[in-house]
Amino acid sequence: MKLKLIPIPVAAGVLLAATLNLQALPPRQHSVSGVIKSVDCASRTITLKSESGAAPLTFVWNDTTRFSRKGGCARCGLDSGQAVRGWYRREVGQNVIREVGTNPSSSKCVARR
Repeated sequence: MKLKLIPIPVAAGVLLAATLNLQALPPRQHSVSGVIKSVDCASRTITLKSESGAAPLTFVWNDTTRFSRKGGCARCGLDSGQAVRGWYRREVGQNVIREVGTNPSSSKCVARR
């Protein structure tokens, strides 16, 4: 009888050890490029029109989002009509932009005061 009870605690120990080492993977990152349709600094959203003509996509940004300064633009210095390229992740039902930068050919940035 003792031999039959040994596999149960061993199996439970192996299962417990396997679940302690598992971690959730971060969401997959995707690239996106297009033309800015609108920027709303109050709600921290950017809407892009895709170059392929698909429906516009809306992205939110947070404190970890990086904005490049290739054309002199920074956060909320992006204007409608500028061509941009960025990377985003799908997090909790919304597209979170991780990095966004102007294309070198898009130099419509104006210094704001």
